[in-house]
Amino acid sequence: MSDISIAIPQHLVSEIVIRSRGRADIAGLISNIVGDYLDRTLGDAVVWSDSHAEEVAESLQTEEEHFGDPTKGYYWHRVFLPNGTLLKAHYKGKESTAEVRHQQIYFDGKPCSPSQFASMAANNTSRNAWRDLWIRRPGDKWHLANSLRDA
Repeated sequence: MSDISIAIPQHLVSEIVIRSRGRADIAGLISNIVGDYLDRTLGDAVVWSDSHAEEVAESLQTEEEHFGDPTKGYYWHRVFLPNGTLLKAHYKGKESTAEVRHQQIYFDGKPCSPSQFASMAANNTSRNAWRDLWIRRPGDKWHLANSLRDA
């Protein structure tokens, strides 16, 4: 996946830097916000074209075939990840995504554990999946895995 540059008013970027004391991943933050917007407006005929809304309706019919029973999923210790959940990791400017399908996590078409995904997404380096992975359950927003474990 390639990146593009978008002009953002300097005062907004400065405010993020000040509030986060320079720790914020601004590109990741903006990417998450745009992704959340796309998820929230998926199939919305007011925002998108009628043909898009129809395509979304058709794709939802095949979603259960792809992901499996939405009431089932993957248990990561005490955290339940229903089928259709997405996991993502950022490493050196690259974003990697895995998904829960038929009660298993898949990354690059292969089943794996959250720890294996975190490691593979970071070029096979040792990672703490609870601190490195972001999780988006169907119909929800992105959460840091550790916050789900603590909830």
